[in-house]
Amino acid sequence: MALLEQLQNDLKTAMKSGDRLRVDTIRMAIDALKKAQMAQVKAAFDAAGGESADAAALAAIDRDKTLTEAAEQETLAKEVKRRREAAELYRKGGRIDLAEKEEAEAAILQSYLPQQLSAEELRPMVQAIINEIGATGPADMSKVMPVLMQRLKGRADGRLINQVARELLSQAQ
Repeated sequence: MALLEQLQNDLKTAMKSGDRLRVDTIRMAIDALKKAQMAQVKAAFDAAGGESADAAALAAIDRDKTLTEAAEQETLAKEVKRRREAAELYRKGGRIDLAEKEEAEAAILQSYLPQQLSAEELRPMVQAIINEIGATGPADMSKVMPVLMQRLKGRADGRLINQVARELLSQAQ
């Protein structure tokens, strides 16, 4: 089942059960996915030459093309990240109630994403990539991070990848 279809089914279930937080969060997720889909169509329009394109090029644009699974997951991951950053800011501002709401929304959205790798699961992967690149210390962080982010994208949080890489590179000295 496609992610958007699953969200719409879960929205109906949440509405029937009266779970207001889940309803609002799923609606925001559906909206984010639809905006990403519109952005994809706009990018195709711009690539075809925009308003100066000929009719054949404009007709070739598939306005109903759905997002790939990776694009859907990336969109939801951005939404999760936004909520976590907002929760952090609310905590710093002393608004614990709003921070908890943002964290609850992030947890709901996270349930639609593949399971993220933990630090323990990441260590051997990061170490293998560090060895492959030949990095020897913290100064090589700029060489290691782009490769790590490319290979582990969507499988782990960027902050966690960075933290594990720094830890392993500082031990390598």
